Amino acid sequence: MLKRWLSRFTGLFDPTGVKKYITQVTLILVSLFIATRADRCREAAKDQVKLKEYLTAVQQDLDAELETDEMNLNDCKRDIQCLFRFMQLSKYESRDSLFNAFSNFAEVYQRGVFRAFPPSTYDIMVQTGDVSLIKDLKLRNTLASVFAFRQNVVQKDLQDFDQQTQICAEKLGRFLDLGQMFSESNRPFLLDEQGFRNTPHNEVFILLRMANLRGFHLDVAAEDLRAARKTLDEYLKKI
Repeated sequence: MLKRWLSRFTGLFDPTGVKKYITQVTLILVSLFIATRADRCREAAKDQVKLKEYLTAVQQDLDAELETDEMNLNDCKRDIQCLFRFMQLSKYESRDSLFNAFSNFAEVYQRGVFRAFPPSTYDIMVQTGDVSLIKDLKLRNTLASVFAFRQNVVQKDLQDFDQQTQICAEKLGRFLDLGQMFSESNRPFLLDEQGFRNTPHNEVFILLRMANLRGFHLDVAAEDLRAARKTLDEYLKKI
């Protein structure tokens, strides 16, 4: 009975029409599949171009940051030398030694540590969500670490050092006139030599420690930047 019912049901359809219908539906599905694949390929190609542009800009950021860190590291080494000389020379009794001691501190104060920290290309990628274009998790983590260290450690070191330099200048300023030191006048620059000699200057020691820590962090940052640059160069060769 079931066979008879199926026979009657299939008899309602024209075999030729059914074949045409199936063929048309198949062609539509295949066309949709091809169109979808083509659209995905176009989007993937666009993403690849965008990623390469981003990473080329990141390369430039890494180079610029490395150059800046190396310049700051040279300044930091000079600051350490000057502060160490200050602590040595300020122990001697002669006025010339004191003049040279404060000249070294004045050099640190005048040099300063100011630099800009504009958003990097990687930071922009994170903010826009385009960081997901980097499929290599090792590369993504490497870049995230480098730029986080830049913002959280290097920048903070400079701010702390600048703040402590101001504290030193204010405390030492009670005993001398820095402006008078470098004038052509014969007036003495020391306002209270005895007070200076009888007062401990731990603020300078703290500044020296900050300079050493800053130098260590800059050295670490430079090494990490070189490693990140190498990893990025290798990745760009593959895409």
